[in-house]
Formats: sequence, C-alpha cells, structure tokens
Amino acid sequence: MNRHFFLGSLLPPIRVGSEPGIPFDDLMILYKDNLSLSDLKKVQVIRRYTDLKNVQNLSKKKGIDHRGNLNEKELDEAIVNQESLPGYLFDFLEKYQEVPEQLRNYSKIFIAFFKEMEKKYRGFLKEYFQFERSWRVLLAGYRAKKLGVDPAVALQHEDFQDPLIAEILAQKDAPLFAFPTEYAELGEQLKDVGQKPAKQYQLIADFRFHWIGDRVQKRPFSIDYLLGYLVQLMIVEDVCALDEKKGSENLNEMVKGNL
Repeated sequence: MNRHFFLGSLLPPIRVGSEPGIPFDDLMILYKDNLSLSDLKKVQVIRRYTDLKNVQNLSKKKGIDHRGNLNEKELDEAIVNQESLPGYLFDFLEKYQEVPEQLRNYSKIFIAFFKEMEKKYRGFLKEYFQFERSWRVLLAGYRAKKLGVDPAVALQHEDFQDPLIAEILAQKDAPLFAFPTEYAELGEQLKDVGQKPAKQYQLIADFRFHWIGDRVQKRPFSIDYLLGYLVQLMIVEDVCALDEKKGSENLNEMVKGNL
C-alpha cells in the first residue's frame, strides 16, 4: 500500500476551534514510522522554523516549543558546535553577541529563512513559505497604517526593492491600507474584527488553515497533503492554547516578524 495513501486515510479531520484528534507527538511517530527519508527531510524543513523561534525563546529565557526538530539540550549543543542549524544563524549570533541586540534584530533570521526556503524548494514547500512570508509582511504594513507608524520602520530589515515590500511602502500616505487581490478577503475580515488582538490572531489562523487546505485538498494521498496537515495541526493546537493575553502577545510578535 502507498505510504501516503495509508497516512492520508488514517489521519482524523481537524479544524480551527476544535481540539485536534491527534497530538503533534503522535503525528510525528506516525510520520517517522511510515515516511521515507526524503519525505522526513521535508517534515524537518517545516519544523526548522520552530527551531529558529526556539533559539529566540532561549535568548528571552522562555520555554521552547517542543514541535521543533531539536529539544533544549540539542539546541544548546547545536549553537555551541555550530551544527544542525542554518549557517546564517551562527553568523548572526557572532555579530550580535549581546542579548538585547539579538532580540532587536532577530527578524533578520526569519527573513533569511524565508528567502532560503523560496530559493531551495519547489511545489508546496515553496508556495507555503512564500505565503507565510507574504501575510506576515502584509500584517506588519496593515498594523503600521493603523498605528500611524512609518511602514519603513516596521519593515526596516526587509529588502525595499522586493515588489511586495515596495507595494506596502508605497501606501505610506494612503488613507487606508489596501491588501493585494489575493489577500483582499483577509483585509476585509480584519476590518470586521476591529482592534481585538485575540480575534485577529484567530482570524489569521483560520485564514492560514484554509489557504493550506485549498492547496492540498486535491492531493489527499501525497506528501504535500501530509506536510499541509502537519502545519494545520500546529495552527489548530496554537488556537486551542490561546487566551486573550496570549493572543495579543502573538499578534505583536507576528508584526515584529518574530512569530
């Protein structure tokens, strides 16, 4: 039996707002037991973003997200030995050795990560990382407009020659922030929820969840579907763990490029 078909038929349905029918750790056991090494490397790529967030969490002296590839001890060893994590992270840590400097500039790591992913991968992974980057910078531009902040400050570490960034910066003096056509629905929904961070966070989670579903639903027995399910499960778990304070913190971290 095709291993993708087996897993695709086994996984329980999930949706934002409901407890997932399978915990993340159990999903990883299923994947490790049934996927090829090449497929598992793609799973590791999805989880690498969490590893990078966890390095930031260590600097903040916060607990780490267990859904990364590396646990806390492994992260410490990876940093000391300069292995198992991207080279640009080690260059960054060497340049910014003081924790306050690291935290002020850490969005550079996520920018580098998305650029690397878009260049290195094709198909679903490329589309997914392009999407993740796009909604984040659009959200930063939207929030800057709402707060009366120059978007060039909010996006200071981005490439101003990038078409999407240039489009956001061009709206500096516009009365309202205009989302690109493919994100117009998100823009309208954000207007509807107003200044409620937790609601905005849940709305974005739902938007991401359905975007992924739309990309993989026609390929239910493929590695793309299984990668999409992995991301969707993480989104669902995050929303289930949400409270009002956490929603506000998460939204602010998104805007800073830190989530």
